[in-house]
Amino acid sequence: MSVETAGGGAPLQGPLSVLVGWASSGHAFRRNRVSKVRKVIAAALCNSGYSYRDIAQMIGGMSYIAVRDAYISVVTCLPEVKKVHRRAVAIDGEDVALGEKQFHLWVARDVDSGNILTFQASPGASVEDGARFLSVVASQCENKPQLRLGHGLNQPKGLVNLDLYFTTEANDSLMARLGRLLAWNRPETSAA
Repeated sequence: MSVETAGGGAPLQGPLSVLVGWASSGHAFRRNRVSKVRKVIAAALCNSGYSYRDIAQMIGGMSYIAVRDAYISVVTCLPEVKKVHRRAVAIDGEDVALGEKQFHLWVARDVDSGNILTFQASPGASVEDGARFLSVVASQCENKPQLRLGHGLNQPKGLVNLDLYFTTEANDSLMARLGRLLAWNRPETSAA
């Protein structure tokens, strides 16, 4: 079993690994002349509204027909998302480097079911791109769910500056270290 990398040779982590694994399990890509990472980023850029030709120029190494094929194969593997009541939506982000170019990837997932609601990418992670992403997420919810932002490397850029109320998910390793620290500093109580 080979480990996918994002150009630099480091193994995938975060939202990109979720999307590549999801596309692989759904058999979205039959030919692998172009890496799955490049295809997923191309599909996410298409999902953001960029044209096939613009994406082919941004990414490089793919024709606009290959971009179109990657987008269609990913979109047809997506389960149909219905507009339903959602308690919470988790939003993660990740910076991905393809060659010399940097892209930011957003992924929204339903917290209760774990289903991927939508994903988009942006070359600049601007506030406008973040607002467009949130409008797509909102169009798939009947209510106004609580939004949980990722942390650390998964902190979604372009969303924090929108003056919205977000809940950030606590880092498990940090919480475990704080728990050990508090348990260590707790005074001993004697049962006398």
